[in-house]
Amino acid sequence: MSEVSRRGFLASAAASPAAAQAKPPVIDAHCHAGTGQAMSAPWTTRASVEITLRHMEEAGIDRTIIFPINNVEYAGPNREIAEICARHPDKFIGFAKHDPQAEAGRIRSMLREEVERMGLKGLKLHRLPTREVLDAVAELGIPILYHPERVANFHLIASEYPQVNFIMAHLGSFASHDWTEHLAAIDVARRYPNVYLDTSSVVFFRFLELAAREAGPDKLIFGSDGPELDSRVELYKVKLLKLSAADEAKVVGGNIRRLLPKGAV
Repeated sequence: MSEVSRRGFLASAAASPAAAQAKPPVIDAHCHAGTGQAMSAPWTTRASVEITLRHMEEAGIDRTIIFPINNVEYAGPNREIAEICARHPDKFIGFAKHDPQAEAGRIRSMLREEVERMGLKGLKLHRLPTREVLDAVAELGIPILYHPERVANFHLIASEYPQVNFIMAHLGSFASHDWTEHLAAIDVARRYPNVYLDTSSVVFFRFLELAAREAGPDKLIFGSDGPELDSRVELYKVKLLKLSAADEAKVVGGNIRRLLPKGAV
């Protein structure tokens, strides 16, 4: 084999499907799906998986973590998420969602069924988790994606439950409503080994850049908050961080893959 043909063979091998599969998948770790009961706004009425699937294809996103939109209670919506995942097993990973106050006393048994029988792989929260929730999560070995009322809440839970991995949604502040919370979020992620930062819906891009420098790419997890926010745009923000190929691979898929239960991806 000539030197020229040998180089061509190696180049084609590197571009082969097998080589492509060796790359960690791109995983959107924050996306809503299903129907809601309130029907007061688009994000409380319906979250279309068709939109999510289209955006995934266009952006090159391999898998997306989905969970219910806001509801009063979550037994039914969590079943809906499990059904969507069963229809698209190569596209979606399901998280349960619960309200620690409204569903108090029932979450442990509900979550165990949702994880062990329905195949959900994590928990999404909008309210501070109680010990009931945290004990159940620790037993099941699943991560929590938590959109905090305030970043300081993480000091209450991260040190008490070091065995639980917490992902802080929106770098601590949805749509950068309070930029000081972004700074607090970066500090929390640096302080606690079990706290990670979700990149979704950060409007003030320089705080994503700061998080990449100060907390580091090992602590950043790509999320979109789709389908209302566009995963194509949110993924491009990560590209704009201009990380090394290895560090970008961690942010867009490698980090969340480590936090998910074994066999989830």
